[in-house]
Amino acid sequence: MMSDAMITVPALIIVTLLGFALVNIWLQRRYPINLSPLVKTIDAVLPQTQCAQCGFPGCQPYAKAIAEQGEEINLCPPGGQATYTAIAAIMAVDTSTPPLPAAEVGIAYIDESQCIGCTLCLPPCPVDAIVGAQGYMHTVVPIECTGCELCIPACPVDCISMQLPSVIKTKPRRPRHHESEIYRACLQCNLCNPVCPVHLPAAQLLKAVNDHHNDLGDLAVAYGLMDCIDCGLCDRACPSDIPLAQIFHGAKSAWSVVKEQRSNQNRMKRRFEDHQQRLTQDAELADSKRQARLSSKRTWS
Repeated sequence: MMSDAMITVPALIIVTLLGFALVNIWLQRRYPINLSPLVKTIDAVLPQTQCAQCGFPGCQPYAKAIAEQGEEINLCPPGGQATYTAIAAIMAVDTSTPPLPAAEVGIAYIDESQCIGCTLCLPPCPVDAIVGAQGYMHTVVPIECTGCELCIPACPVDCISMQLPSVIKTKPRRPRHHESEIYRACLQCNLCNPVCPVHLPAAQLLKAVNDHHNDLGDLAVAYGLMDCIDCGLCDRACPSDIPLAQIFHGAKSAWSVVKEQRSNQNRMKRRFEDHQQRLTQDAELADSKRQARLSSKRTWS
């Protein structure tokens, strides 16, 4: 009887904890945290490195602090001047206070010969870019590392350092002909439109590509930039001999880079949110276990 009771109590505790975990997951999906449109807009222009250099645990908390608490907008070194200017425009504030200087971002590197497998570097990483287990060598997944340096002070043997990528990819620049001779040569005759085999509005597309206010190319993509097949028929129809196909090809290459950057930012954002959710669940599970132990503690006479 005593043996059965000793087995039943831990089993009940485990079932109860699993029940709490399932209810917690259901509540988070059923009642997600709703952010204001302003917070979402600010969060969208942040670099999503989750580096905490701003003093907040991630980009979304910083965006929320700016929108709801009036936090300074110049606290993001990875974002640099571009992010600072974008947030200033969103918040309609002056840009007299310069942003923090942006440093070249490196990637965390673990000296595997010195790693003791303590796992202390795993919790600080906001995007779970470090892979390892207790007593085993750790390593960093380079493509996931945001260069936040939060893992460095956590290492007790100082085997983590920041190193610049061995190969720096040069980003293709989108051709800019706004107010140049080529752009001014466009007569707006629209002769290039009917010859396009995929029915793109080439004249409007040219203006969208060269518009200096359209830095990310969203309007050009909406006009069908990525559907261009580089046939060159629009070049032949243009009375001003504008190299439309070449311009569109360069714009497509630049947009591919922008698309990849956005994809990486969204991936880092999701990993950060998953990391925060896991920490919360771990804390709740640890608290539940603690309460279970206290409730089952016996008093010995």
